[in-house]
Amino acid sequence: MPKKSLTASFVKSIKVDKQTEYYDETTPGLGLRVSPGGTKTFFYRYRYNDKNRRYSIDRFSKAFTLSDARMKVDELRSYVKRGGDPHGEEQAQKRAIESEPKRLKQVIKHYKEKHLPTLKQSTQDDYTARMNSIILGEGKKEIKKRGFDGDRYINDIKRHEILDFLDSIALTAPTNAQRIQAILSGLFKFAKDREWVEVNPASEIRLKRKIKKKKKWQNVAFDNKQIRELWDAFDNHAEPVGSLFKMLLITGQRSGETRMMKWSNINLNKQVWTIPASDTKNGIEHFVPLSEMALDLLDSLKPWSSGEFVFESPVNKGEPVGPAQKSAQRIRKAHDLNAFNIHSLRTTFATRQAGLGTPPQVLSKLLNHKKPGEGSTITAIYNRYDYDDEKRVAMNKWCNELNRIITGEVATVHKLG
Repeated sequence: MPKKSLTASFVKSIKVDKQTEYYDETTPGLGLRVSPGGTKTFFYRYRYNDKNRRYSIDRFSKAFTLSDARMKVDELRSYVKRGGDPHGEEQAQKRAIESEPKRLKQVIKHYKEKHLPTLKQSTQDDYTARMNSIILGEGKKEIKKRGFDGDRYINDIKRHEILDFLDSIALTAPTNAQRIQAILSGLFKFAKDREWVEVNPASEIRLKRKIKKKKKWQNVAFDNKQIRELWDAFDNHAEPVGSLFKMLLITGQRSGETRMMKWSNINLNKQVWTIPASDTKNGIEHFVPLSEMALDLLDSLKPWSSGEFVFESPVNKGEPVGPAQKSAQRIRKAHDLNAFNIHSLRTTFATRQAGLGTPPQVLSKLLNHKKPGEGSTITAIYNRYDYDDEKRVAMNKWCNELNRIITGEVATVHKLG
């Protein structure tokens, strides 16, 4: 560690390529740590019980200069001579704070900071919204009067209180209650791992009210007449959800991934939409060729989007639209299209692509399936070809076919010979 008689001009101007520490020759024990990013921190080095100790004083700034650091070191040196141990006492204070009983809102804050970043963005958004429901007075309007006081110590919350809370939600929203229970269990496990609670009172809870199973919609491939009816329904639906449904039919991509489409991930020159690995279901980066139909749709969406997301929420500006199941339900009722469900748009895309002669390997790449469309898994390990040109040809074929269907012309189906 280099020694130097520190001066105000040196401290102000010093720059380094790697973290470097300087000992001051003028004031014994004073040190300066300089990082490549420009952060400069004064510290005091001393001995206590025959061991070297370091105590961080403060960062260099206009409010805390070299002169201030020297005065502080003089105070610390006198304190150490009287038997004090500033570094040890600081660490003991930190440990005491860490071991203090934690309030519910503190644990939720730590949970959001430590655990949520490990999840996909869509899951983070869902967890955040549901965690708001746990705090009394927050969350959705219908459950603001339920929940727990955020200032309450988490180790005081009893299992029977959690059961009553979840049962009250389950009366009107059983699925929401089940998911909040899972989040609560994860939250208490997080706290237990850090020894903030001794048990997890939210684990293995069975709700009294049976969750009514949702109707499972059968995935179908729509015929030409149904596609025209759906397209008209999309035209009449509020934006940008109407266009979201169109994009799903045009590109065949997953609904959750398409909702998160960002303008920054679209290359208009190369006519391709890149879905980052962090946003895909299988964690694989995906390149989607954009047909003329898709490009026209994107152009029409620009007036509806003022932020980074193509399908921006009209309610929560700067955020993507939420899941579109309720919109699909409204379309079913308003247009008497009982067969319509969102995933069938992807099923229709895949079925029509096969009918147009698109090989299974290319179709698999278009749908971003992890497993190959044809052949053994061993073959897939060695086959790293991305079929980019073939994917674009297939996408353009479907664009032409879809145009003919919408305009009422007879669709031409090219079958494999």
